[in-house]
Amino acid sequence: MMIRRCIATGRRAVYLRVLSSGTDGAAIIAGAGDSTGMALSRLFASHGLAVHGARRRPAEGSTVAAVDFREEDQVEAFVAKVEADSGPVELAVHNIGANVRFSVADTTPRVYRKTWELAALSALHFARAIGPRMAERGRGTLIFTGATASTRGAAN
Repeated sequence: MMIRRCIATGRRAVYLRVLSSGTDGAAIIAGAGDSTGMALSRLFASHGLAVHGARRRPAEGSTVAAVDFREEDQVEAFVAKVEADSGPVELAVHNIGANVRFSVADTTPRVYRKTWELAALSALHFARAIGPRMAERGRGTLIFTGATASTRGAAN
């Protein structure tokens, strides 16, 4: 593990050394968006991994798969398909955001439940679909990203 300054923000960031040149197998990015997901896709592909991105509503014409990670059967089917198509998942990133902009007083139980499902329940389904496969092989890396909002609050 290395600690460096992030080029974009100037802040300290922790970088894990999980890739080496010529890595075989697949990478999955859950929550493959235009920012972090895209950057990770490029990085993993440059190390030889077959990258498979997924999100609930991909843009039309996108190569990103449509998967609702709140639904365990969809997650399991997606992971199984990736491994059937590209080999074992060597690297998996849960990068699903669940950002809502409501004060606590304005947050309804419905909004809270949806946010929890997007952030927490989806992570459980992701880990349950991928973790046992990695454990059986004795290798693999599973990463969960977090929002900076978890370390800094806002007035609203």
